[in-house]
Amino acid sequence: MRVALFTDNFRGDMGGGTKIVIDLAKGLRDEGHEVLVVTGQETDEAAEGFRVFNLPSLKFPFYDKAEMVFPSIGLIRTMKEFNPDIIHYHEPFTAGILALLVSKNIGKPVVGSIYIDPSHVSQYTLKIDRGGFAKALVGFMSRQSDALVFISEYQRKTYERFLDRSRITKVIYPGIPDYFFRGKAEFGKTVVTVCRLAPEKNLSFGFRVIAKLQRMGNFDYLLVGEGPERKKLEKLAKKLNLKVEFLGNLKRERLPDLYSRASLFFLPSKTETFGLVLAEAMASGLPVVALGRGAAPEVIGEGGIICEENEDRVAEAMASLLENSRLWKEKSEKARERAKFFKMDRFVREHEELYGKLL
Repeated sequence: MRVALFTDNFRGDMGGGTKIVIDLAKGLRDEGHEVLVVTGQETDEAAEGFRVFNLPSLKFPFYDKAEMVFPSIGLIRTMKEFNPDIIHYHEPFTAGILALLVSKNIGKPVVGSIYIDPSHVSQYTLKIDRGGFAKALVGFMSRQSDALVFISEYQRKTYERFLDRSRITKVIYPGIPDYFFRGKAEFGKTVVTVCRLAPEKNLSFGFRVIAKLQRMGNFDYLLVGEGPERKKLEKLAKKLNLKVEFLGNLKRERLPDLYSRASLFFLPSKTETFGLVLAEAMASGLPVVALGRGAAPEVIGEGGIICEENEDRVAEAMASLLENSRLWKEKSEKARERAKFFKMDRFVREHEELYGKLL
């Protein structure tokens, strides 16, 4: 099968959505399919080994790492030469709109994958928007696409009333690379968070929780990631007298080793449409504490503790795991078992099955 993947970004240093695209491209290639990646100008080692068509692109004005892509004279010619069986766009933005135009030009079925949370989009565009723009855009894309893929039931329900019910909609949970299962978390006193340091991750709340936790005992806190809130969080840490080690960005392949140093994964975000880092941490045996918002409860299952957004209760939940080896071991085993559902072979197979229905 020949699959053309359209994505605004194809770099390993981007967020969870782009990592899912890269994982799918690798998984399809490993299963013997031909893959063409159509993306912006900036790529990195993630693109090695793939046929890539680079479109003209500019930085997205509200999100410093994202790109907007634009049409290129050679795009239609390249697509006709590649002759894809399926065109699959990722996110309903500029690459997605181009994918729709190309699919109509060459007469090929088109699938769209949606990763965004509407409230996340509004934080980077019009803050008074309340997610209406994203919902309307996804609704439009559903009417133009042969199928839409969502990455959680929570996310699908968020957009449900805007979708064209005559089209295929399917939830396909992302997969995680097998190397995450080599991590071996151990009972101890270290908490880790991995995420972009940005408003939608709710890290100011998270810092206040960790400060309360550290007043209960000698707990360490590791924070992996970079983003626009780095300086703000450094100031907040000083104000709270919080002991935190800012580790910056780490390559994804290094995370299992980091998780082997930790005992608990904490994610205070309220807008996760899946939360790839949750599944990755659980694969290493890390119990998770997260808020009962977004898709976190759906992903975690019994592999951690879900809390309401209350600083005292979240801190107490974390302490209950970090101070009770029996409870920690139980949650660690359940976390690793739950993570097995998110293995890469299932993720790729479900995409192959969806593509097959459209051919």
